[in-house]
Amino acid sequence: MEIFTNEVSLEGQYTSESEFVSAIKDFIEIFKLLNKKTNNKQVYKEDSKLFVNYNAIRESNFSASLNIIKDKSLKQAFVEIVFNKQNPKEWRKEQLHCPNDLFDYLNNETSKNVNDTSLAEISERSLRNKDSIYLVINFKNSTFNLLHPDIKDCCIIPIIKNNDETQLIKLDGIDSYLALQNWLEVKLSLSRIEYDLLSKYPPKDQQTILRDTQRFQKTQNIYDGRTIYREILNDRYWYVDNLHFGQASHIEVFNAQGNHIGESDLEGNIDETKKDLNKKIF
Repeated sequence: MEIFTNEVSLEGQYTSESEFVSAIKDFIEIFKLLNKKTNNKQVYKEDSKLFVNYNAIRESNFSASLNIIKDKSLKQAFVEIVFNKQNPKEWRKEQLHCPNDLFDYLNNETSKNVNDTSLAEISERSLRNKDSIYLVINFKNSTFNLLHPDIKDCCIIPIIKNNDETQLIKLDGIDSYLALQNWLEVKLSLSRIEYDLLSKYPPKDQQTILRDTQRFQKTQNIYDGRTIYREILNDRYWYVDNLHFGQASHIEVFNAQGNHIGESDLEGNIDETKKDLNKKIF
């Protein structure tokens, strides 16, 4: 799964610091949920032009608008999440689209040139890899607001390459926490069915992080009546402990060699202090 931040959605749409702060808070919450719910992903950013070429508060570019924010912790949180050195990556270092190609965003009867932007890059990747999953993160209250026909609170972003209708791409876009929840549920089957911590029964797999089909793969193996899942990225093995429920419910986690490495909560946070050297999965 590849996720791109859409710098073109910064259109000087915020009339005040408070409006921009609200948008920044939404952006941070989106990234927190992505990090919590998804593992097998790559996030891409536009680093070199974002601060200079795009406005946030009226006529102020993004850098100047960010400096206006009085809450230094909020500003730092945004910078750490969106511009840290580990993730996201700058897509220009892996650019696939040709600068000579034309890319236009189609909004009803109008179009907007998006050449040499994240939208051009994600469109090219989508054309080349139709089986991959792509998502665009917009800053809220932008003109990227065409309602998605299938996913509530999301938008659709039609991009056409070189005015060729056979090269029309419809990208999924979100600009809020709720929209991302809905998108994850539809696209990745990350159901939001909550497990009742007062329950007298252990959670179902779909009530845990194991429902993430991008991160986990079912195996044919069963332990104590529960399916064992393989974590695709690192070959760790997970299964819901069938003997615990309610507040004591958890997932047992093993390394690729079958050795126990700890217990996880239902959201995938591993507590390695719970490692049991006597437990082995195979």
